[in-house]
Formats: sequence, structure tokens, C-alpha cells
Amino acid sequence: MTPNEPAPRDLTAPGDDLVLPFAIEGMDVRGRLARIGPVISDILGRHDYPAAVSRLLGEALLLASMLGTALKLDGRFTVQMSSNGPVDMLVADMTKDGGLRGYAHFDRDKVEALGSAAPKLADLVGTGSLALTVDQGPGRNSYQGVVPLEGDSLSACGEAYFRRSEQLPTLIRLVVAETMQRDADGHAGGGWRAGGIMIQHMPADGGYVRDAHPGDAPDGSEPAQDDAEEDDNWNRARILMETVEDHELVDPGLAAETLLYRLYHEDGVRVFSEHPLSFSCRCSQEYIAGVLKGFGEDELADMYTEDGLIEVRCEFCSSNYTFKPEEVSGA
Repeated sequence: MTPNEPAPRDLTAPGDDLVLPFAIEGMDVRGRLARIGPVISDILGRHDYPAAVSRLLGEALLLASMLGTALKLDGRFTVQMSSNGPVDMLVADMTKDGGLRGYAHFDRDKVEALGSAAPKLADLVGTGSLALTVDQGPGRNSYQGVVPLEGDSLSACGEAYFRRSEQLPTLIRLVVAETMQRDADGHAGGGWRAGGIMIQHMPADGGYVRDAHPGDAPDGSEPAQDDAEEDDNWNRARILMETVEDHELVDPGLAAETLLYRLYHEDGVRVFSEHPLSFSCRCSQEYIAGVLKGFGEDELADMYTEDGLIEVRCEFCSSNYTFKPEEVSGA
């Protein structure tokens, strides 16, 4: 190792706020393991959401991180849910450098009327759709896949997307847990942790998802092919993944590599470079002022408060912005 090379990470040490791609040796199976700690607490802590809504948004953020980091992404990847239930809209997106943000729109009275700390997905969302969108930025085509909100979890909806749209056998597990944490002074407070794992049976051409790199393997590498064994291999990989306990996915003391070794050491598991995650909201005083300048004077007039100001709150990060008339006038 030269002096300019970064020191290798201790693969047995706990790691947070990352997505780790992996491949099971000798099988046409690739996957991703996500562990999110401080970032998920930061995002969910910015909102006064009921626990059930925070948990649902956390699952969407997990799904966005695992699917988004599988893409050669130049713009952003978005998971958006629209429904007629108490939670009628939910958005989670991720930028190409792993910046996550999310928000939910819901009827608080209807959510609280459900009475359960962990209501069923159907009770929270009713009927609706889940859209997965790849936005590659200005001048480039976007791609969107939409599936109905069916099944008992967002995991099931994600699996249905790959089954219907990509014809890839897929297994997804998402866990979001509320925790109690203590700061340096010993004061207790609430927090959140999230963990997810997914595996996919790869097609013969090595594709992952549309426009995706095959599991972040080095360029030129191809997954092993053995058509005679692929069904048995997939079944074995699926059965082993189903042994994962919820607490293992969110345990801050359990390294992602250690969990993967526990699952697949008999077959051999190879991990690739991790994708770091962070909280990132793209709002700013300048950006929102630019948006407001696109409104007509009559529309702006309806936005002024009694003090003659326009107040805007970002739904993603809960930041508040205040503007004087001369700052947003299009004239």
C-alpha cells in the first residue's frame, strides 16, 4: 500500500450509512445490503410523524438506497407512493452520490385512529401505486416503472416490480426500528435505525436493473453461468436469506460483512465497494426564490402573510424560508 492509498476498512467492524453490494460465488445471484443509522435518524427526526408513518418512510428510503445505488446514476432515483389511504403520498429519493431525503403526506387523525403501533400496509395506504423513477437530468430520458400497492409490505411491492417489469426473481427485506439512544451527557432520546437486504437471480447477460451495472463488479467480469443449477442456486440463496432476523439487520454492533458471511460462507460471498449514504436536501434560499419568481404577481399576492412576507417550508427537511416582495418579484 502506498502512502496515498486509503487504509482498508476493517471488514469485521460495524459500519453505518452505507449500501454494500455482494455476489454469491458460483451462483447467478447478486445482492445489496443496506445499513442506515444516523442518516435515517436525521431524516425522520426532522418530522413530527406518527411512528407508523416514520417506519413506512424509512422503508421507502431503504428501498431507494438499495435500488438507486445499483444504477449508473447521473441524476436521482425516486420511490414515490400515491394512494387513497390515510398516507396518501410518500416520496424518498437518492442522488448519484448517495444523498437521501424523504417526506410523507398523511391525515394524522386517520392514522391515529388505526390505533396500532404497526398497522398493516393496506390500512395505511388503501389502494394506489408505487412508482420507481430514474431521472438522469436535463436533456436525458427518464425511466419510470409503476406497480400497484399490493401485498403486505413495500418489500412485496418492490418484488412485484422486478417480477413484472424486469422479469428478475427478487427477494427484498426491509426493517426500520425505533431506538433509545444516549448522548455524551447521558441524556436519553429517541432515534431510528434501518436495515435492508435484497438478492436477485441474474439473467444470462448479467443485467441488474434497467441501465444498471451488474452488482458493481469490475468492468468485464461476468457472473458464472450454469443453467442446469440456476433454479437450485436461487432457491438456496432465497432460503438462506429468509433466515435473517430483524434485529440482525439493524444491530449497530454487527458488521454488514459479518452478516453476509454468516449467511453465505458455505458458498462463498464476495463484497464490492460500498456506497456511502448521507442526508441531502437540495432546498436553499436562492433555489426557492427562483421558483417563486416563476409565479405571476396575482399568485404571489395570495401567498403574502399579514406581515407582507412569503413564508415557505421545505417538506423534505422542514427548513423555513422567508421572502420579502422585492426578493421574489418577476419584474
